[in-house]
Amino acid sequence: MTESSCAALCAGGGLRQCPVCGVRGESVERLTVAALTSGVVPPDQRYALCRQTDCEVVYFGEDGTVISGRRLNVVPGFKSRSPEALVCYCFQHRRADLEAELAGSGTTTIPDRIAAEVKAGNCACEVRNPSGRCCLGDVQEVIQKARALRGSRSEQKEQQTLPGQIGTRPG
Repeated sequence: MTESSCAALCAGGGLRQCPVCGVRGESVERLTVAALTSGVVPPDQRYALCRQTDCEVVYFGEDGTVISGRRLNVVPGFKSRSPEALVCYCFQHRRADLEAELAGSGTTTIPDRIAAEVKAGNCACEVRNPSGRCCLGDVQEVIQKARALRGSRSEQKEQQTLPGQIGTRPG
């Protein structure tokens, strides 16, 4: 998408909000939409992506076209809470892969491996990733959430094992 069409989309082009949930959409190339939609190829127009987890809409177009997840060849990871959800579509890394590495060692090499593949020219995010963009931002977000969840679980365990009967008041 050119800067001018992106500016039109963001400034007042009618693709501001998902027609179902009202969440602000992100611009996405028609190439991405067409590559991931099964059946009839969507009309040639500007599209936006709805990332709202609980909304059935994945893409919506300026003419009112709505494409739900059921019409896609892949389940967008941002629409699923499953550990099996893909977060990297080019190299098939799942949420569970990231979480397993983090649980085992406290760190993960997946972002570095993806970055090396991207640098080598082995990715095709524009036709594999439902956002049409590099997955590394989404991968980092999953890592941050997993670490935060892991941290809150550690705190809960600590509080449960501390002497002093947390939650009771001295007499």
